[in-house]
Amino acid sequence: MKLLFKYIKIIVPVVIILITAGAFASIPALREQFKKDAPVELPQEEIAGIDEQDKAIIEELSQVMHAMDTMTVLTIDGSVEGQDVADSTAGLQSAFSYTRQGNQAYYQFNRQEIISLTDAYIVIAHDVKKIFLSRPKEVMKPIRVPVKAEVDFLSHESYSVSRETVGRLTTISLNNPSHASCRAYSVSFDSLNIIRSSVMRMTNPQAMTDPSRDKILKVTISNWELGVVRKELLRKERYITFINGGIAPAARLSDYDLIND
Repeated sequence: MKLLFKYIKIIVPVVIILITAGAFASIPALREQFKKDAPVELPQEEIAGIDEQDKAIIEELSQVMHAMDTMTVLTIDGSVEGQDVADSTAGLQSAFSYTRQGNQAYYQFNRQEIISLTDAYIVIAHDVKKIFLSRPKEVMKPIRVPVKAEVDFLSHESYSVSRETVGRLTTISLNNPSHASCRAYSVSFDSLNIIRSSVMRMTNPQAMTDPSRDKILKVTISNWELGVVRKELLRKERYITFINGGIAPAARLSDYDLIND
């Protein structure tokens, strides 16, 4: 099996909402659950491609993934569930909200809020009652890989491919129990090609042949509104205020520490 960890960068709409928000790496709880240790090296081997019918399904999946590439005004609500198969106490489950208007975005996950504005970048950690204020950062865009390159790559990863429509949802699944980095991946989407849920089962890089040490990440979208933004969440005065030439937490966060980077 080829050990190609760029796979995680190519087929990752299981966390597409987090990536779009630019928040995945900023959320310690999620990052710690799914961080990658130094991988064990496995011998590489050539892998046969798939037939044209399966390749067409993978191309459809890629097009669904890329549907978000140009979305810059939207609001999304949902939940993220992480499971460590080897440790039932290491699970993660939380609702999230995301709203974006052009180059400004708001993201809430668990007890953290991230607000990316044109003139400030604010992170609120409610668990420790701290507000981190820094210079503005660009809202991260979805990872763009050309559809053809994506299809060609996945076509040579020995996945069994399936497509099923039940009611209003279509689910495309890729499965390979011996894959070096991702054993199973599925995306469910509606007739408008809007992703409604996604699941990815990843191997432990230190035990790639042991499925009992895998990690599973599931994202479920409960609300998706294109062209809608919650403007009140993008107001800087909701989080900080200016007093006598200085900066202080907004009244509702008055007992929080403000750390100006």
